[in-house]
Amino acid sequence: MDTITALPEKQVRALLQQALDHLGRNDLVQSEAALNVLLADIPDEPDALQLMGIIRRQQGLPLEAEALYRRSLAVKPEQPNVRHNLGNMLRLEGRLDEAIAEQNEAIRLKPNYAEAFLDLGLAQSAKGDFAAAEKSFRASLRVQPNYIFAKQALAATLNDLGRPKEAETLLLQTLMLGSRDQRQVAALEHNLGVALKLQHRYAEALRLFDTAQSKVPDMPAVDYNRGNTLQHLGRLEEAAFCYRRALGRNPLDMRAHRDLNHLLYRLGRDDEFLKSYDEVMALYPDLGALPLDKANFLFLKEDFDSAREYFERAARMLPDHVMPHDGLGMILARQGDFEGAMREHEIALKMEPQNAHAWRNFAETLIRAGDAEKALSAAEQARTIEPDDQGALAIWSIAANLLDDPRGEILNDYENFVQVFELEPPQGYCDMESFNRDLNAYLDRLHRDKREMINQTLRGGTQTLEDIFGRGHDPVERLRARIDEAVAVYISRMKEDSEHPLLKRRRRDFQYAGSWSSRLHDCGFHTNHFHSKGWISSAYYVSVPQAVGDAETKQGWIKFGEPYFDAGPKNPIRRTVQPKPGTLVLFPSYMWHGTVPFRSEDARTTIAFDVVPR
Repeated sequence: MDTITALPEKQVRALLQQALDHLGRNDLVQSEAALNVLLADIPDEPDALQLMGIIRRQQGLPLEAEALYRRSLAVKPEQPNVRHNLGNMLRLEGRLDEAIAEQNEAIRLKPNYAEAFLDLGLAQSAKGDFAAAEKSFRASLRVQPNYIFAKQALAATLNDLGRPKEAETLLLQTLMLGSRDQRQVAALEHNLGVALKLQHRYAEALRLFDTAQSKVPDMPAVDYNRGNTLQHLGRLEEAAFCYRRALGRNPLDMRAHRDLNHLLYRLGRDDEFLKSYDEVMALYPDLGALPLDKANFLFLKEDFDSAREYFERAARMLPDHVMPHDGLGMILARQGDFEGAMREHEIALKMEPQNAHAWRNFAETLIRAGDAEKALSAAEQARTIEPDDQGALAIWSIAANLLDDPRGEILNDYENFVQVFELEPPQGYCDMESFNRDLNAYLDRLHRDKREMINQTLRGGTQTLEDIFGRGHDPVERLRARIDEAVAVYISRMKEDSEHPLLKRRRRDFQYAGSWSSRLHDCGFHTNHFHSKGWISSAYYVSVPQAVGDAETKQGWIKFGEPYFDAGPKNPIRRTVQPKPGTLVLFPSYMWHGTVPFRSEDARTTIAFDVVPR
């Protein structure tokens, strides 16, 4: 639409230029004064409205800024710069879909808009769509090949995509451009440190983080990543300090909260555990993410009364979020309030009817409540949504067995699907005894924690922090060669069956989705569980206590078929295997398994892994 101007065009341009000059000097007061003169005479002047929007945004008034941007666009829709500014503000407000739409419109209006491609990629990255973000950043660089911000963002996305070597190459090239902006150089060095950390080059990464922080001390992302790197180097107290410093700079860094509290639990510092949430909730009492995170930790700790309190608080603050209701459903079921549990599960499923995890949890609650028929139906719904969901299969098998449905036995087939392999000595060894002795001693350096991880099934022991395959651990890699052979045999024994959840995924080529070492001490055990990220799971026995020799008590033995809750059957354990050094046990990842506790001063050390088809 056309605007009716009382001021001469020359004076309009002069006032706009005056406002821009003041804005460039960050003099918001004088810039606003010039715009007020103009808007008093021409209330719908689109350039003045969008500049006032920029001022309101810098003043921390996003709603007023948005209204001004939209008024400007209502007068003059074909403004790519205003679309870009609006989209950027929406991204910072967390309204990512709207931000993406505005940046796409800006690009439609101005196809070679490098800044809009950059901010489009940032919104896509924030949404977790890293593949789309990579395309947007590369489009920005096609328009402006030496756009350092786009190179920096692209490198960060390559790290997110698990391509740290490519990120390293790009960042080294970008640093050679020689930016004079020390904050930008520090950001590039930080991202390079992340790329090296992802390649397990921890000492090099730490040096880069230190270099970046010497330039810009107040970068919370550097503190956070220093903490992660120090953990991998075994410097756990220093890691805790870094996480705390990251939270001091950014109290709402949820990653730092989680990693700090996981570490505090493993260090046995119960007096400090979860205190970071309490400190920040006092500052931000209306932020629902904080009580939700704390509730999840309390649930893992099996402090169900406290977890219920915080899930309820999160549900009030996050009325459209499924997790508080799903969590409340699981807690109420454990407390015997099945009516309340059903109500919470139904709320969660009404919010997200295609959430397989929520259907699986609902099925578990139905089993606890004694309704196996409805549980089977709920588990089948989860399987329909995610056919390879190992948890859905595990819960479904319980319901099927309670109903005497023969498909439950076909799914598990304990005699054929649980297979035991006696491995040959790895290269360089003539017997397994000497190899396992050396391997056990080597694993000592990887078991650094004082107790188990709160989110794992191990009780009374420790577990290694990261994957141990492919990390340069010589004895582990020697063993892996023998494991590769056993897994190939296990797969070759599978029958062709396009309907069976295990057999239909049969592929000759496979890869490891995770690998770790567990060490149980006196009275230690693994709770009954399944492996949600696998296809084939495992236990290789490095060292076992003498107590496992008692075939009557079966101390330390691996057991199959029993879930982690009382589902009803009197004899849920369907098969047990005695652990012996040099023995590898393979089984389906959805199969319930756990460990019988043992009494001994000697530890029980294993290496385990999950296999998935390639």
